[in-house]
Amino acid sequence: MISYLFQCEQETFPLPHTQRNLSLFLMLLLVPLSLAVAEEKPQIDQIFKLFESGEVMARESVEQNIARLDKLIASDDVEHIEKLKMLKCWNQPAETEAEILLARDKAQEALNSIPSTASVHFATDLTLCHSWFLQLSGDINGAMEGYSRSIKTAYEHEDIKLIADARSLRGALYSYIGDFSALDDLVTAQGLYESLNLTGWANINLTDIATSFRRYGDPESAIKYYNKLKELYLKKGNEEQVANVTSDIGIALDEMGEHEQAIENFRFSYQYFKKHRLNNAAAVNATNIAYSLIQLNRLDEAEKYLKEAELEITANEPAAYSFMKLFMGKIRYQQGRYQEALSELADAENAFRAMQNDRGLVQLLQLKSEVYAAMNDLPSAYQTLQQFVALTRKVEDNSFAHQTTELKVKFDTSWIESENKRLLDNQKLKEQELALLEKNKSLQLIILLLTGCILAIVSLFAYKQVHRNRHLQTIALTDYLTQLPNRRHIYAKAEQYFQQALKLQTPFSVIIFDADHFKKINDNFGHEIGDQALLTIAQASQALTADRNLIGRIGGEEFLILLPNTNAERVWELAHELQTLITRYGAINLPVELKLTVSAGVATLNTELGKQDESFARLLKRADNALYDAKNAGRNCVKVAKAAS
Repeated sequence: MISYLFQCEQETFPLPHTQRNLSLFLMLLLVPLSLAVAEEKPQIDQIFKLFESGEVMARESVEQNIARLDKLIASDDVEHIEKLKMLKCWNQPAETEAEILLARDKAQEALNSIPSTASVHFATDLTLCHSWFLQLSGDINGAMEGYSRSIKTAYEHEDIKLIADARSLRGALYSYIGDFSALDDLVTAQGLYESLNLTGWANINLTDIATSFRRYGDPESAIKYYNKLKELYLKKGNEEQVANVTSDIGIALDEMGEHEQAIENFRFSYQYFKKHRLNNAAAVNATNIAYSLIQLNRLDEAEKYLKEAELEITANEPAAYSFMKLFMGKIRYQQGRYQEALSELADAENAFRAMQNDRGLVQLLQLKSEVYAAMNDLPSAYQTLQQFVALTRKVEDNSFAHQTTELKVKFDTSWIESENKRLLDNQKLKEQELALLEKNKSLQLIILLLTGCILAIVSLFAYKQVHRNRHLQTIALTDYLTQLPNRRHIYAKAEQYFQQALKLQTPFSVIIFDADHFKKINDNFGHEIGDQALLTIAQASQALTADRNLIGRIGGEEFLILLPNTNAERVWELAHELQTLITRYGAINLPVELKLTVSAGVATLNTELGKQDESFARLLKRADNALYDAKNAGRNCVKVAKAAS
């Protein structure tokens, strides 16, 4: 992806792609021409390297460099021509509504005119570019479909840079609409960018991760990320990125109730964008300022900023338009102008629904119910409140279903701190009790000491017994070699997830896989290397899921992965990721001549009437049959289970 990652509709100009060397075939009769080409090639490579770095460039610099490439690249230089076309697609102006629509149409034209000889990378990158402009124009479904299709193609061709780009874009969009699976995409992209040493893109993706934390209710963590990025951009002199991040910090401060500080941040960004005639970005920040002023009950000032924003932001830009109208509706409500408030909220609601932004819609429905209540229209207020409750439950359920590993770690850490505090409090109480008992008669002290000894002995015995029972339980449920859950344990877990998926009507998928030609590994390399191969598979599987409790060893070289809240398309992607990880870890841990591969079968719970998996055993059987198909197909591949009958 040679893309701009926007905050709202604010324009930035990053650009990547893997640089490749061109070979120049010299001819004795064309020495002068060859010398000219030799001088031009370093210039071409240098310009592409600048774009590929992901660092922000001013619009003027972007246009000048693209114009230089137009002059320098020869008409028969197919590879560089493709790269130039990708640059031109991503770097179209997109500041105004008209520019966005024009860019979208040009991207569609470029897609339609791709020659049959074009590279898969080129076609996939143009699909991403077109999807990006679909997103800016408000077509969320079209954008999401394009991103997911690009991810699938990128995985099929193992194009790591495109995988990172597509998952970064999809993750940012998931985050905006309130789908809490965003971090899965964004964290994956972050790891890939860092492994490719693409610092510029990693920083942009990190901004989206920080924004996701803010949207998920952790503004303090978000501000820590934002401040690090701001410091980095200040050192590099990237003023526009400093303005963008400063605006992000303002939003996080608002959510922490620090509205005065938020206004200072927004005004800094607002003035920068006004000065540089980035009018749409300035209007977005004017809207942000208005929100903070509303929280401080400075309605007249807030209205002034919103009216200024209305000159730039139209209904064809639903991302910014929705919040602008929501805030104006809030002002009208507080002014007692209820009908006008409802009119503003109606416009905002249409925009939120167009963008599928449930987070914003929750705020709107709550305010709308308050307006109806103030108008004494209790039936409408009650009906709106019901919608608010239902949508809030949906958002909360979605959040719960996609808890990230980092959030889980935070929870566990909080639990440990809480438990330690409880133990310390108990210790203080015991010390106070002892101080009081010392004042009693010697007989009472003796009785107390005897009682204490008995309690200590009983407690120690109970502790040892509990510890022993837990240890035995762990042994009974854990595979001795890999330390993963064994067959009995993972099947019990699977049954729980299966029943939960049926009850909640949520996706549930499984991957069953085993090492290819494992007997030959033992025969040719010895059982010690065979055990190391199994440990390598376990290590790669844990890297995929980040949760060892979802992986089980169910046979000699056979493993099972449980994937709650995972649909058929996603489990297909994960199965291929698993194969890649196992091969990569095997290259590190095993002898060079041993190429470790696996065959896998995947299955997803089918809840369609008449085709429903009636039990987990049935779902597992379908996955096992798919594994059998994978082996028959030559191994080292993934097969999807046939539909339930």
